[in-house]
Amino acid sequence: MRKWLKRYAFLLLLAAVLIGGESWLNVTDPVSKMTCIWRNDYELIRLQHPDMTFEKAIFGSSAVTASYIEGREGSVGYVNIGMDYGTVKDITEMLEKGQLTVTEDLVLGLNNLSFLDTLPTNATYPWHRKWYEPYLYFQRDRLWQLITDGTTNLLNGEPFTKVDSSRQQRAIYRGALSDEDLMKSWESLVERFGETTPEVDCAENFAALDRLAAWCEDHGVRLRAIWMPWNGKLEIYPAAQNVMDYANEQLERLGIETLDMTRVVEDQYFFDTGHLDYDNGAPWFTDYIDPWLAEEG
Repeated sequence: MRKWLKRYAFLLLLAAVLIGGESWLNVTDPVSKMTCIWRNDYELIRLQHPDMTFEKAIFGSSAVTASYIEGREGSVGYVNIGMDYGTVKDITEMLEKGQLTVTEDLVLGLNNLSFLDTLPTNATYPWHRKWYEPYLYFQRDRLWQLITDGTTNLLNGEPFTKVDSSRQQRAIYRGALSDEDLMKSWESLVERFGETTPEVDCAENFAALDRLAAWCEDHGVRLRAIWMPWNGKLEIYPAAQNVMDYANEQLERLGIETLDMTRVVEDQYFFDTGHLDYDNGAPWFTDYIDPWLAEEG
């Protein structure tokens, strides 16, 4: 035994260092704390709510982030945990993996893209990490960007980094696009997502909706949904409507109460197709849905 230990001492020491280092990185998560790297929305929420535990929360994509103002006077206690590119599958995996917890009420802020399996997402969200990926490998893109940008800056006689994420906030939108730019935004959506079908392109997210409903039932959490506003100047293109119609069938099957806000908000409150102007649209939207959020189950 002693000979074996002596022979493989270096390898055992190396393994201990690697395992110990990996454990330390996982616990401390240093990349998310670096102010020289832009943080993702999950990390920004975690800065405000370190324990990631919420009694009442509303989740969705940037449409939710830009539309619901938490903590206002007379607030009904819901926390806005909207995240860029947030889908139903994302919130389901976060809850299943313990990356956030909701204890009483969860509301989904939905649009057709909330169910799209191929929606481009932020690869640095932690629930995308495979179980076998080391921490530094998972964070490689951000770290490599930091090193390459920093090296370029130094060679140009500039500070190593120009990034300061210490005051970074989740994206909101102010003002409104011109009618011409609004139409271009709509045409871009149709070009990118105009051929999607719920049965083929949204299968994983609809399966996740079933898992989410089961998780909420098992944990005593009330689950509801809101169809987020859509700019009245624009048609809801057929593929988007098909996804929404199919989703409504699933929401009804699961007994999930739903509030339809797609055509309720006036055009003047929109920034673009589905994001509200934060100065005027978001307060209106928040005031409108707060009584519904406050309803007893």
